[in-house]
Amino acid sequence: MLFLPAQTAAIRTNLFPHIPRVRRVMDSSGGLSIKLHPGQNTVFRSPRRYRTVVAGRRWGKSTLCVVELICAAAAKPRQNCMYVAPSHAMARQIVWDALKESIPDSWLAKKPNETNLEIRLKNGSKIMLRGSDNPDSLRGIKLHFLVMDEFQDFKPDTYSKVLRATLSDTNGRLLTIGTPKGYANIYELYQNGIARDDGKPRKKGWASWQFKTADSPFVPDEEIESARNDLDPHSFSQEYEANFLAMGGRVYYDFSRDHNVRPCPYDPSLPTLIGQDFNIDPMSTVLIQLHGEEVWVTGELSLRSSSTEDVCRELVREFGWDFRDKATVYPDPAGNTRQHARGESDIQIFREWGFNRILFRRKHPSVRDRIAAVNRLICDASGRRRLFIDPSCKHLIESLEKLLYKEGTNEPDKDLNIEHMGDALGYPCEYEFPVKRRSHAIGYSH
Repeated sequence: MLFLPAQTAAIRTNLFPHIPRVRRVMDSSGGLSIKLHPGQNTVFRSPRRYRTVVAGRRWGKSTLCVVELICAAAAKPRQNCMYVAPSHAMARQIVWDALKESIPDSWLAKKPNETNLEIRLKNGSKIMLRGSDNPDSLRGIKLHFLVMDEFQDFKPDTYSKVLRATLSDTNGRLLTIGTPKGYANIYELYQNGIARDDGKPRKKGWASWQFKTADSPFVPDEEIESARNDLDPHSFSQEYEANFLAMGGRVYYDFSRDHNVRPCPYDPSLPTLIGQDFNIDPMSTVLIQLHGEEVWVTGELSLRSSSTEDVCRELVREFGWDFRDKATVYPDPAGNTRQHARGESDIQIFREWGFNRILFRRKHPSVRDRIAAVNRLICDASGRRRLFIDPSCKHLIESLEKLLYKEGTNEPDKDLNIEHMGDALGYPCEYEFPVKRRSHAIGYSH
């Protein structure tokens, strides 16, 4: 018979035998012992029905999810437990292998279902993995325990209109986990568990916690310092310190004329990186040269009511035909598909003019990744500035100074039509200096 010790809060020892200093242990009665680090254990032991965890990357969110799911399914018979990630693919990637490795074979009623991502236990309980990108598939299920992971990336109203009802008939429990992303989604649930002046949560039955990456004993200090150098201050504060930061302000928030604008003369002996945005009015081009670790923007083109051919003609007129041999174009990837009257694309037009070095990602980089790459060069989390712009680049300076986010969103406000030069800068910056996406080298924390 499958069982755990009567009080699941007494369970101790970690589930992952392949991680150093961590092992899985069966107790003398056949139960499973689980060890969690102090922050995870605080959440695990809480009796509150609704728990919300806001934590930095690699704090151990995924490990906690796996432990909670196994304990909820094993503690009582015939429990329906569901883990929901932003997509079905993410659910498989984040916790599926960890679940299969952590549950003893003797507890299984049959082999895990690899197609539906379901595990059935001998006590009649079931663990299901789903994606929130198909909300209709989540309706009509009665759940005893629900985990919503990476909740900051869920579609709006998925919880309130779909998932909340799955817990009503069973008086089921909820664990919500994620990393801040502005003040959207998870912030609202997090606020429900914040203590009032009298020490009680703002909403009955709720509890909330906020943990930095540094609160995990399994992430070395040098890794955190490395991330501080790899990320801009805003991203580091949000991703590693789990701080909620307003998204309604400046997109390039650390850009400063005093610190990022200085003479950056063009050097014909050096290679040139050309960032190209294909908006017709204006066509926006930035010229970049690398000086050691510094990125110099030496010039720009802002051509009204123009075409890609006009850009090529102007570049050759300004710098000569030999310029093409030392130039690499980093275009908006959409320029590979947009067709003109003669049938060629924007990128094909560059090739026809002799610009043979053209680099772009086949999958369009997200706006967020492009902005983060530029912000990290403007000023990283350690205070180092690597991006410098010549004073002649007036349109780029205006874009970096004035572009704002739409209030309450993480989308740049395009009403002023000043975003294009910043976009042109973003393509080479994101390609050559991408913000590193850090994941746990071992284990399943993220």
